[in-house]
Amino acid sequence: MALDWLSTNVITRVFILIISYYYYYAIALGPLFLSFMFSAAFYRSSAREVKRHEAVLRSHVFAKFGEAVMGTATIRAYGLQDQFSKSVRESVDDMNSAYYLTFANQRWLSVRLDLVGILLVFTTGILVVTSRFSVNPSIAGLVLSYILSIVQMIQFTVRQLAEVENNMNATERIHHYGTQLEEEAPLRLGEVRPTWPEHGEIVFDKVEMRYRDGLPLVLKGLSMHVGAGERIGVVGRTGAGKSSIMSALFRLQELSGGAIVIDGVDISKIGLHDLRSKLAIIPQDPTLFKGTIRSNLDPFHEHSDLELWASLRQADLVSEEATLQDHGGRIHLDSVVEEEGLNFSLGQRQLLALSRALVRGSQIIVCDEATSSVDFETDAKIQKTIVDGFAGKTLLCIAHRLKTSRFAFWFSPLSSSFFFSVRCADMGCQSSTTTVSASWTAG
Repeated sequence: MALDWLSTNVITRVFILIISYYYYYAIALGPLFLSFMFSAAFYRSSAREVKRHEAVLRSHVFAKFGEAVMGTATIRAYGLQDQFSKSVRESVDDMNSAYYLTFANQRWLSVRLDLVGILLVFTTGILVVTSRFSVNPSIAGLVLSYILSIVQMIQFTVRQLAEVENNMNATERIHHYGTQLEEEAPLRLGEVRPTWPEHGEIVFDKVEMRYRDGLPLVLKGLSMHVGAGERIGVVGRTGAGKSSIMSALFRLQELSGGAIVIDGVDISKIGLHDLRSKLAIIPQDPTLFKGTIRSNLDPFHEHSDLELWASLRQADLVSEEATLQDHGGRIHLDSVVEEEGLNFSLGQRQLLALSRALVRGSQIIVCDEATSSVDFETDAKIQKTIVDGFAGKTLLCIAHRLKTSRFAFWFSPLSSSFFFSVRCADMGCQSSTTTVSASWTAG
């Protein structure tokens, strides 16, 4: 930026020098200056938009290339190498088409700035010839040498200013993300009892929720009461809206109407940190971060190593005979976890997510189809750990199948138009269906 300022200063001083000896040069400089400003403004605006277009197309290339790299084994298994290769090549061609426009735009500018520069030199030469008897020849030579040198400097200055503006696209995006995107609710809002929630009672009172303004409601007038310490199995087909309960409970999406009350506290009246730190979830797709098992189980260093080790043992990740000082096994607190936990099997990642929920010690646990992608043996381990480890806790288990929620006290089957609960003992239903005064729409 300092170089651009210096170039502009030099160009201005040269024009002042020429006008001080050749007054009529100011008359010609006016229209030439306007032509220069029009060409420069047109180039800068078009170059900026082309750069934005290129950045969008480049992100498509990176996304498709990342998909191909991450799914190499699947692509080879299904013999789709040519299809993905063609897709990546087409994305690269689209990106290069925008890149080609950048060079074409630069050539357009060069032609017009060269024309302006030629007219500047021509005008200076005419004035030097016509004023050869009134202006010292040494001054005329100095003026001609200067005007010849600044023609290239003008092009360089315009290109550098445009390049700086183009490279500010990243800053513009950061500013947009930081100031114009809709933000979540505050992390802390009002006072919450330190012991909340003491019992884990959840009341859904005519809850309505949509994922975005203008979209239909995915929860329409849902009313449900979950007693303290109860285990609720929420079962339904894909798209029935089971995970929408979890989104509403964790306030991943704000409600359009109604309220959710936990132990007498309306969750919409408290901060997100105060709410989410008191809840635990076992997700369908376990998420692990690069680091160690210790950092994944307890990222904020709130628990002792003995508590972390006990959770691993309770989740059946380590044997009963293994000790905290035993580093011979594959899984211990200092075991390395690669990006997304790819050095562990899917079942082990799911058990680590279960262990993380055990460590939190929350009174309310949400199990979002935690066994949908694991084998029967791991499924049995997770079921046993849930029964033993979450005794006395309030548990919402979202699942496709009744078998996944066989430990539940209540079942809440969902359909696209109604919601009802069935009380079950083990796997046998004892009472008849009870319809609740609410309706439910599929997501």
